[in-house]
Amino acid sequence: MAAQTSLNTLIEAIAGAVVDAQDRIEQHQMSHLSDFFDEDNRPKSVVIRMPSLHPKAGEDDEDLYRAPILPLVSTNVLRIKDVEITFDADIGPIVEGNPPSDDDPHEPGWKGKSAVARPHLRVDPAAGGNDRRGGSVHVKLRVEGSEPTDGAARLMNHLSQTQGVFKTFTPDD
Repeated sequence: MAAQTSLNTLIEAIAGAVVDAQDRIEQHQMSHLSDFFDEDNRPKSVVIRMPSLHPKAGEDDEDLYRAPILPLVSTNVLRIKDVEITFDADIGPIVEGNPPSDDDPHEPGWKGKSAVARPHLRVDPAAGGNDRRGGSVHVKLRVEGSEPTDGAARLMNHLSQTQGVFKTFTPDD
């Protein structure tokens, strides 16, 4: 059991990796949002020529219809739905009293039961269990689509309200 660590630290590291993965998903999605705005932060839009529906329009009159692109495209908002992690480890000794050095608190901002008041289990994740192949880890991560955040939904709603006809004309004029 050469590379022992506390089980608490191992679980904390695994949980931290899942949180970091969700943060990266969100950062990627936020960076994609800038694709829908120009260098002056104006929404990119598409202008469409359509037959005019104006009551006084002639037969050949057309409307120019402007629509911001963001509300027209699907926004794939992903989030981690669940994670299943299994690993093989040799169980080491239970340590009473002061926590091992890798269990030092990371100033979480709240207080719970003192770390010195509970026993700490040591494990060797590199040992690999019964077949001794080495520390094998199996990760199953599922993501799912979710609704846009309130802020994103409001932005898309506001942009949707700005779309519409901005000029009616006869094409040969």
